[in-house]
Amino acid sequence: MNSTTHAATSATMRALVGGKGPDWSLEETELPAQLGAVRVQVHAAGLNRADLYALQGTYTANAQGQGPFTAGMEVAGVVETGSPLAPHLPAGTRVMGITVGAFADYVLCHPRLLVPIPDRLGFEEAATLPVGLVTEHDALVTQAGFTAGQSVLIVGGTSAIGLIGVQMAKALGAGTVIATTTSETKRAALLDAGADVAVNTTTEDLAAAVLAATDGRGADITLDHVGGASFAELPQATAIGGTVVSIGRLAGAATTLDLDTVAFRRQRLIGTTFSIRTRAELGDVVAALGEQVLPAVADGRIGPRLDSVHPVSRAAQAARRLRDNAATGKVVLSFADAHTGPPPAADPVAGMFGGIAQIGYVVRDITTSMEHFARVGIGPWFHLEGVRPENFTYRGHPSDMVMDVAVANSGDTQIELITPVNDAPSMYRDFLAAGHEGVQHIAYWTDDYQALYDRARAAGFTVAQEGRIGGADGRFAYLETEHHPGTVVEISDVGGGKKLVFDLIRLAAANWDGTQPVQRIDARLVGGDSTALTDLMEAFG
Repeated sequence: MNSTTHAATSATMRALVGGKGPDWSLEETELPAQLGAVRVQVHAAGLNRADLYALQGTYTANAQGQGPFTAGMEVAGVVETGSPLAPHLPAGTRVMGITVGAFADYVLCHPRLLVPIPDRLGFEEAATLPVGLVTEHDALVTQAGFTAGQSVLIVGGTSAIGLIGVQMAKALGAGTVIATTTSETKRAALLDAGADVAVNTTTEDLAAAVLAATDGRGADITLDHVGGASFAELPQATAIGGTVVSIGRLAGAATTLDLDTVAFRRQRLIGTTFSIRTRAELGDVVAALGEQVLPAVADGRIGPRLDSVHPVSRAAQAARRLRDNAATGKVVLSFADAHTGPPPAADPVAGMFGGIAQIGYVVRDITTSMEHFARVGIGPWFHLEGVRPENFTYRGHPSDMVMDVAVANSGDTQIELITPVNDAPSMYRDFLAAGHEGVQHIAYWTDDYQALYDRARAAGFTVAQEGRIGGADGRFAYLETEHHPGTVVEISDVGGGKKLVFDLIRLAAANWDGTQPVQRIDARLVGGDSTALTDLMEAFG
């Protein structure tokens, strides 16, 4: 499977499916879609012990569901479809994060569980980080209450997550970091990650080594990724009043513990897992990375420890490497061959106009229309007769169009009524001639008109009519954007005196007591005439 944009050419994707046997099966499945979710083109996905446990049926994530499932929980890729809940992650953004179903060409992600990938990292490197970052920071800081200067013991330090823990402890200011391994050949990896002391627990006494490294006190915080029988040694290696956090159970879930040691040393034992946490809880865990951890990733103090990369077709071999404890660092699956073209780009139209500021009606009888609106509580109306826009053009040709205009506010939205009073070409004349009467345009206001005008033209919109009311700060344009008969988009400059007038009209609506529903004002006002503007301001006291 090799396509520029797989989603655009196929309704299916590759996915590694578990729950059908001892290994994953590579299958074609439907592309996922869900309102509010971010869809990510998966370029790389990290393997975790929990993925192997899920295959065995001994681990089920809270969001996984029953029966066969798309495997994987750690992703790096590109946002293909953004979410209105995540305007900071538009299409084309390189992201990494945690999710369910990461072993696929595409995956849906909750916006709070994604963060941008630092520029210095590739996708395969980024895929080594998310699970380790959230696991170690949650255990070290949120659960154990780490503060700078404390000593930290990382048991199982050469696991992919353990290596992140070593780096994180150093980056956050640990006084002494001790890390363990069961392989002499992996000792160097611990020191390279920043450990001050590396202990081979197959040849050294753990408690003695830790006490020697901490002036006899023991580690203030112990993060254990191993469990099993060796967990019984940890209280002796942990300081009086210290904390032991059980994160992983590579050596098994059962142990024999001397509770007297725990009690006499007044220690805290904390167990943690992510399998039963809600997405809201996970979102809080990811958000907690923002202050210290993500900056450390961006500047290189915490970096990837990549063991090997495997194509998705060789997922079984990748799993075997992890299962055999052969890896030092993260084993990663690559899905990059499904996304060989240019990355997705955000729609240039999305969010371009901002919020609707005005709803414009074209009517045959402006006086009757004002009366109808006033009866339902919209007013007071400011009525201008004989408005002739400057430099008005219709489909590129000059037009001497004259109109009557009335405006009032309903909350923050302005209602505009327009009646053309001559037969000069305009979209208003066309609207009425087609038998329509009612909403003719929705308007967006901007104080940077030229920039919005240029973006609209670059996005393919054409201008049907444009002109100017109120001098240089009063430009407007109606775009060819019909999706209902005759109804179009207007963009309008709202700078200078025009903004002041509109603010006064909004204020009048907010304080209207129902009397004097129509105010006839001087048409010179829209041209910025100072006398007319003074008269209007005096009307407001």
